Amino acid sequence: MDNKSTINGQYLVAMSACLYGLNPFFAQLLFQQGLGAEMVSLYRFILPALFFIFFLRTPPVNRAEACRSLVLGIISGVAIFGYFHALETIPAATAILIYYSYPVFSVLIGWLAFHRTPSQNGLISAALVAIAASLTIRPETLPPGTLWAMIGCFLAPLTVATQIQYLSSPKKQIPTLNRMAWITIGHILVLLPIAIWTAPVNILPVSFSGVIAVLGIALLAAAIPQILFMKGAPRSCADKNALTGSLELVVALLTGAILLGQQLDRLELTAMTLIVLALFIKQVKKEPKIEALPGTRQT
Repeated sequence: MDNKSTINGQYLVAMSACLYGLNPFFAQLLFQQGLGAEMVSLYRFILPALFFIFFLRTPPVNRAEACRSLVLGIISGVAIFGYFHALETIPAATAILIYYSYPVFSVLIGWLAFHRTPSQNGLISAALVAIAASLTIRPETLPPGTLWAMIGCFLAPLTVATQIQYLSSPKKQIPTLNRMAWITIGHILVLLPIAIWTAPVNILPVSFSGVIAVLGIALLAAAIPQILFMKGAPRSCADKNALTGSLELVVALLTGAILLGQQLDRLELTAMTLIVLALFIKQVKKEPKIEALPGTRQT
């Protein structure tokens, strides 16, 4: 893979990260409309599913990979519900920081499950992200009875980290829209039963701004960034994809502060600074060492 293709892939991942960072903003708008975590999670995927359903047809040679994508979607559906439930239950900044600790988990999962030894720079970058997350994850500030919501929120970064590691180098390449169709159906297989089981009182937004928020979370914060990520991730390395994804945190906290009037304290601002620093640490792929032939000179 040439350097130009790698850079283009990183740009696509960065664009997807910025759009994914809008999720907490749209979710909190929908909470204000009286919708619960189960409906917000469902709306995020059910509208894209109506489009991607036309791309489910899969030739026999790709069906095993389609099944793997479906499993990723099912696991992700559980995780995203846990994340939105945490956003609704605990302080938003705490849930956001937990979610965006996934670069740390990505390095660990890549190392332990995918046998990708992280570079020294990758470890330093992950450590900066871990420090940033720890600055704002403060259990003593949690409302009573919300510990399990915080624990459930950790499913999201674990799942995102696994997806980044796998989708950066999938076992088999299949068309992007076909993969997205199966992942999205996996989400629906989890979130639709949850929504039915919880029997929410409010299932529709109560104003035009709520309808805009539904479209925003389904298209701007879900379908479009997922396409960008799946196009860009295979062109870059998994460590760089995970760290570039940390831009989501900056977007999430800034949109909350600017558009929703949420206050950012000193620790949260410090956390954002550390993550930006982590992004500037160059991630390099290990090149194979070439032994010099007898009688030749290495340059």
